Amino acid sequence: MDLRHLQAFITVAEERHFGRAAERLNLAASPLGRVIRALEDEVGTPLLTRTTRRVDLTAAGAAFLPQAQAILAQLEQAASLARRTAQGESGRVRLGYMGAAQAELLPRLWRTLRATHPDVQLDVTELCTPDQRQALLAGELDAGLMALPVWHDDLRARPLASIPLLAALPQEHPLAARASLSLRELAQEDWLTCTPYATTLPPEQVQALCMAFGLVPRTRAVGGSESAVVARVAAGVGVTLVPQTLINPRQEGVRFVPLVDGVTLDVGLVTRAEPGNPAVGALLLAAQELNAPT
Repeated sequence: MDLRHLQAFITVAEERHFGRAAERLNLAASPLGRVIRALEDEVGTPLLTRTTRRVDLTAAGAAFLPQAQAILAQLEQAASLARRTAQGESGRVRLGYMGAAQAELLPRLWRTLRATHPDVQLDVTELCTPDQRQALLAGELDAGLMALPVWHDDLRARPLASIPLLAALPQEHPLAARASLSLRELAQEDWLTCTPYATTLPPEQVQALCMAFGLVPRTRAVGGSESAVVARVAAGVGVTLVPQTLINPRQEGVRFVPLVDGVTLDVGLVTRAEPGNPAVGALLLAAQELNAPT
């Protein structure tokens, strides 16, 4: 069924006059009449009654009209959605995020996206930074909130936050009562880190942070999450670094001490160099808005 025939029928039904309908459609009355007759032939029954003064709907035409209007409205909605999706104004973004981003950064980015692009939806998955990088490169994620730098030519990063790192010490440690301390004061400690694929702060970053301050830490990688590492700290096995956003102030047996060195976990929004999904542009704009000066 030709959509132009539906539009012609709807216009005649609205105007109840062939001349006025033809004017709206930029047609002559005679071709419009042929269009309506072709539609009636296709439907199999008259849809209009015609007199010299007026056009009325038959019972079949009255039943057909709202259905025809609904079809055209749905098609327009579909076309509008397709255009907006192609322009990045609608769609879905698969976003990975690291644990340290969950408490503050992810909610802020999500709220900003909803305010600036309400028709772009997020599908979020918590993953460590190495898993996010792998999923991005495999096309399984569109973007990720992860630790920087990303060290890959096919990925692009927009820095979003620098999360302070605190030293986690056993409660009975001689330095645990301090209001603050320096990394250098922990040079002789045993450092605990998670395995690379179960952590917010990968072991290589702990090494790099310490070496930037002239330290060569004695590190022990232990299985499990950050909370498992902190539990070992509470048992007196060693010390570790914890992002401020992951600290549990009610954790027994552990003191979290600020560092005077200004040591941070840098987190950014990372995408492929060629994102593919137009809606990623909306997320990047939201990230830009998030970092805009107030």
